[in-house]
Amino acid sequence: MSRTGQSMNRWIPIAIIAVLVVVLAVTATLMGLNIKRLHGQIKDADDQIAGINSQLSSAQNNASSLQTQLTQEKGTTSSLQAQVTSLKGQVDNLGGNVASLQQTSSQQAAEIETMSYPRNFTSVDELTNWLQKANPIQVGVDTYSLTSLQKAQMALALEVKASRDGYILPVVLPLLGDLSQITNRAIVGDMIYDVRAWDDFAQVGGTVMPVVPQYPIPPPGQ
Repeated sequence: MSRTGQSMNRWIPIAIIAVLVVVLAVTATLMGLNIKRLHGQIKDADDQIAGINSQLSSAQNNASSLQTQLTQEKGTTSSLQAQVTSLKGQVDNLGGNVASLQQTSSQQAAEIETMSYPRNFTSVDELTNWLQKANPIQVGVDTYSLTSLQKAQMALALEVKASRDGYILPVVLPLLGDLSQITNRAIVGDMIYDVRAWDDFAQVGGTVMPVVPQYPIPPPGQ
């Protein structure tokens, strides 16, 4: 082999080594750039994660605040509901009171009209039944021991009771002013009945001619 061939064979490994060195240098440079780029991406990802964590924390705080407001609103709603229930109960009570007052007013109006237009008893049974209910005589009372004044007071009280129930049962003062003989007088049709208030005894006292109308003062519409 010539010297020239030997010389060329000696430079081939050197050239190969140089190429490898260049390739390694380029590769190292590219890897360094890639590593730098990856570090940048990692930093960006970390920044994004930090931002997301901040947003998540803010959202959690908002959720906690909203939950607190919701709890307060529920409490307010419950309180308002209780107030509404209480007010409804008061309204119902007022409605009941109004209905009761209206009923009482109607009853009082009917009683006033009854008292304004009293009437005579229609039958002896009506008279005796009313006496038993309106003027009960206590068992064991000795009517003979009553004074004249007590009899007069009972007769006047019986007249008032009758007028309240819409009946005509006036007190009749006896001749010569003897209060022990005082009675109330009822007219049933054409018959007169004398009623003793202290024992509810009624007896025929005479007749009337002509017959007295049931309503001496006719109420409206009659």
